[in-house]
Amino acid sequence: MSTAGIVVIGNEVLSGKVEEENARFLIRELRALGVELMRVAIIRDELGEIAREIKAMSEAYDYVFSTGGVGPTHDDVTMEGVALGLGVPLVRSAELEATIHAHFGARVTASVLHMADVPEGTALLGQGTMLHPITRVRNVYVLPGVPEFLRAKFNFIKAGLQDRPIVLRQVWVRVGEDAVGDHLREVLAAVPGLEIGSYPRFDTPEFKVKITIEAKDAALVDRGVAELLQRVPPGDVVRVE
Repeated sequence: MSTAGIVVIGNEVLSGKVEEENARFLIRELRALGVELMRVAIIRDELGEIAREIKAMSEAYDYVFSTGGVGPTHDDVTMEGVALGLGVPLVRSAELEATIHAHFGARVTASVLHMADVPEGTALLGQGTMLHPITRVRNVYVLPGVPEFLRAKFNFIKAGLQDRPIVLRQVWVRVGEDAVGDHLREVLAAVPGLEIGSYPRFDTPEFKVKITIEAKDAALVDRGVAELLQRVPPGDVVRVE
């Protein structure tokens, strides 16, 4: 199973000035692709923080997605942080420089050209199909912070990230977690490789706990559901999906 980490970069997210949307979007998309998300970090626009997270995640996971900090302003230091984390220099991309000149014309400034600086070894994806191509350095995808742009860029690359889909089944019960906790442990022992979640609800009379059973192997999930239903009294089960 492929794994991934997300690094959300921006003081504005941590201060609450901007509502975080990108990680929520990526979480849903990665799940649908069958990529297991291992970690989400929300950090400030600080070189050391960016470098540490990028280095750790790139070494631990198959994919890393950073969001934010790639514009022309003083606090856009993501590219520099990625370069520092991966141990490579920041270099000027002739392709990006030409694209910026073509788009901005007489409005090009030193700050705008800062967007042409990328970590050495960067691959530019989507050239000719979008104004500013997607930046990939090894297994790190550097994505923008503007949700509309991030979604467009992720949609461009996501076909190449496809893994086996995760199979999910759900069981709703009318008893509390205290009544099913031992059963869940027994199911995990009987069917290794499953991931089981237990989510209590207190605002509906219909059920008290929703149990999720998932894996990439449908037969394994079916075995897990069968094992659970053998242990939970039929009268305690509300429905199974």
